[in-house]
Amino acid sequence: MLTKTEAIVLKAIKYRETSKIVTLYTKKFGKLNVIAKGAMLTTSKFGASLEPMSYILAILYKKETRELQFLSQADVVKSFLELYKNYNKMTIGLAICEMVYRVIKFEEENPRIFKLLVDTLENLNNADKNEINLLWYFLIHLVDVLGFGLNFKNCLNCGEKFGMKNLSQKVVFYPVKGGFLCSKCGAGASENFYSVGTFKSLAWLSRAKIDSVTSLKIDRNINSEIQKLLFDHLREHVEESLNLKSLEIYNKLKQS
Repeated sequence: MLTKTEAIVLKAIKYRETSKIVTLYTKKFGKLNVIAKGAMLTTSKFGASLEPMSYILAILYKKETRELQFLSQADVVKSFLELYKNYNKMTIGLAICEMVYRVIKFEEENPRIFKLLVDTLENLNNADKNEINLLWYFLIHLVDVLGFGLNFKNCLNCGEKFGMKNLSQKVVFYPVKGGFLCSKCGAGASENFYSVGTFKSLAWLSRAKIDSVTSLKIDRNINSEIQKLLFDHLREHVEESLNLKSLEIYNKLKQS
């Protein structure tokens, strides 16, 4: 069946001498592997459209019984050129694509994830500061779509809504439940402590509109806590390895 669908390129690897096997996250079909014959040739009709993070309209021959589909044509829908010019943006964008590649199963259509992916990459392309916030925003909303979202509203133990009175000290996070203990209920806990600043930053990012996400300045130590918290939560719910090479590179760049 010849069909067309919007897609984000997650990954592309060389296949034999002249072709590529490309992993797409598509609007119609979810994650797909396709073969792009001749894509390695300098005269290829695909040009640069199969680079990771590309937003394309893919025309492909799809057969239900086949794991590897045939890509006939790929046209760029919107260029995210700034992602390739700025190394910080590029590593974050690649980390987002790498996360989708690792945690999303093949051929499970989810328009909400597709829109989240496109919107995040587009805003990352346009960002001029605090670009890491968009990765945190993406992960917060991704786990929500996947069914194990984070609860920033009330304490897991006493049920009290979070506010000034019960966020006076550190909070405790339970990765399995995706929720927090207030400062009072978490006073006797021995692990999984996080600063109130980390909690408030995450809660703000969960509520913020995507075009305002980069307006928040987050300290380096809080970013480190955010990364640990989100990845601990993901590891409780997905089996795949979450050692994202692109994020490791970004962190090394920021430390140097």
